[in-house]
Amino acid sequence: MSIERLTFIYDADGSLVGELKYWLGSWIGVAHCALCDITHHKFGRRRSFTACADQFGLPIEYLHRDQLSLALGQLTAGKLPCVVGHAAGGDVILLGGDALESLAGDVSGFETALRVALAVR
Repeated sequence: MSIERLTFIYDADGSLVGELKYWLGSWIGVAHCALCDITHHKFGRRRSFTACADQFGLPIEYLHRDQLSLALGQLTAGKLPCVVGHAAGGDVILLGGDALESLAGDVSGFETALRVALAVR
């Protein structure tokens, strides 16, 4: 199965209210998304993550939990945040919430983990 594109799915809502709610919740410790920790710092996207994502040479879509199609919602139900790989043979979760959590926001570790996940597909 050759992965043709990736979808990164945040365990947060993508509306303006959802973004603000997550941002405030993360500051006071009641909201957490391991993928957010990898891709963003407190004030925006990490440059190191953007450079990392560019190295994969695959189209990447970034979605929030309230932006999912029915099929993607069913695949990822209870497994957010995650990284999904899309191939002609179907969609697969490449990195789930536990794997992302174990990286503790480390962009370099994320790159390695995703390369390994892609290599075995």
